[in-house]
Amino acid sequence: MIGDATEELHLNMSDSHFNDQPIDLPLDVLLGKTPKMTRDVQTLKAKGEALNRQGMTVADAVNRVLHLPAVAEKTFLVTIGDRTVTGMVARDQMVGPWQIPVANCAVTTASLDSYYGEAMALGERSPVALLDFAASARLAVGEALTNVAATQIGALNRVKLSANWMAAAGHPGEDAGLYEAVKAVGEELCPALGLTIPVGKDSMSMKTRWQEGSEQREMTSPLSLVITAFARVEDVRRTVTPQLSTEDNALLLIDLGNRPQRAGRNRAGAGVPPAGRYTCGRSRTSRS
Repeated sequence: MIGDATEELHLNMSDSHFNDQPIDLPLDVLLGKTPKMTRDVQTLKAKGEALNRQGMTVADAVNRVLHLPAVAEKTFLVTIGDRTVTGMVARDQMVGPWQIPVANCAVTTASLDSYYGEAMALGERSPVALLDFAASARLAVGEALTNVAATQIGALNRVKLSANWMAAAGHPGEDAGLYEAVKAVGEELCPALGLTIPVGKDSMSMKTRWQEGSEQREMTSPLSLVITAFARVEDVRRTVTPQLSTEDNALLLIDLGNRPQRAGRNRAGAGVPPAGRYTCGRSRTSRS
């Protein structure tokens, strides 16, 4: 196809073989402002009842924690593939002498003879959305940022984010919850931190229905935001891992929240109704 670019805001395509114009339309049709979607949504609040620990033994708690995908052993997902393709992988999943897949972020070099490169990290807190949609989204961003901070990325505004949204659109409360989460991240938290989300995707059908005998059943997924943080690394050799040194040193706990450390639900109580009663995931930004 051969053509000319003109200042006229009109797209024409001529076909010399058939002597016609299969495309003849103003660019406003393609680039103009599309009408905003209007949805009738319902806002629902979490019941907010306290977690009932009665009858939960230490053995039960340990069993619950080790069954959670976020905690359980996932080596089998890592060892099925080559983790050193290209020869430029500076930090893969495996950490320490026993090679446990607990690395905070993935780090690669830009070339075979350089020490600068790229880092990528993930963050998600889907279960918290059962209590607070906006808090779940903020925690996902926070986790991605603290994970990618395990390597030398320099200024925070160098980090770029990708947002993968998943929700059961049309289910009572979910549409309003999605709006709350998007607003919390896209209009409040990220602008306050000087961060942008240039790319992402969504899956709005996180609900399934089936027939079981004479009973109609349905299952929905909690609102889920998976954040991927990407940044240039100044020196891949300055990447740290969760491995603790056995030498004489100090282990510091840095309070990043400066407020009650409510996570909304501990791992032992995950999946046990009710989901809890405290607001979680509040963040505060400050500049020195």
